[in-house]
Amino acid sequence: MTLFLIYGLMAVIPGLLLLFIGIFGADADIDADIDIEADLDLNVDAGDLGGPGALSVKLILLFLVGFGASGYLAVYFKWPVHHALCGLIGGGTAWFLGYQLLKLLYEQQSSSQIRLTSFVGKQGRVVVPIPKDGGTGEIEATNEEAGQSTYFNAKAADPGKDYEKGAFVTIKSVTGKTAIVE
Repeated sequence: MTLFLIYGLMAVIPGLLLLFIGIFGADADIDADIDIEADLDLNVDAGDLGGPGALSVKLILLFLVGFGASGYLAVYFKWPVHHALCGLIGGGTAWFLGYQLLKLLYEQQSSSQIRLTSFVGKQGRVVVPIPKDGGTGEIEATNEEAGQSTYFNAKAADPGKDYEKGAFVTIKSVTGKTAIVE
């Protein structure tokens, strides 16, 4: 009877924790900071890694659910394979399937962040005239590869040249939110 109780609790308690995490959104977030006197600061956040950790809380709980459920079934049905080995196989299978599912979900994420340097070399259209002598205007540029469009403050690469509204220009460089065009 004790093996039933042990394996049953190993399946139920982590399962309830996973249910709690799924419903209420509790998650583990670990920050690691290393400060060295030579002005080096290393800050690693779990969200920066771009995928599920192999030993994340969710995957460890999934392993325990699989281990407990498989061990319980092995004892209940008196399988010829040792119940601990069945638990390891079941836990490993649950961990692997959970890892693959989380990896798939992480791959589906996207970002709406626009990298302004990706517009260098692209063409833009002047929407606010760019005056002579280093004055600032505004252009609209589209990066077809990324499918992104944005507005830039713009200055002429040649300070003696001005650009009228509707003129097409080429972005030579980007500094901050200002494009240097010609």
